[in-house]
Amino acid sequence: MITDDDLNALRGKIRSIVRQSVIAGRHAASSEDAARIQDQMIAASERTIMLDIVALLAKHDGKEVT
Repeated sequence: MITDDDLNALRGKIRSIVRQSVIAGRHAASSEDAARIQDQMIAASERTIMLDIVALLAKHDGKEVT
C-alpha cells in the first residue's frame, strides 16, 4: 500500500527539482540560457522520478522493485 509518507517523499523530490531549476534559471545570462538550463535539469531528473513512480505502483500491487 502506498502511504502518505511515500507520496510526500515523491512530492518533496519534485519540488526540490523545480526549485533547483528555478534558481539555476535566475543565474543564467539570458532567458534562452535559463530555459535551456531548466529543460536540461528537468530532463536529467525525469528518469529518477519515473523510477520512483514505478516503485510506488509496484508497492501498491504488493510487489517489490529492485
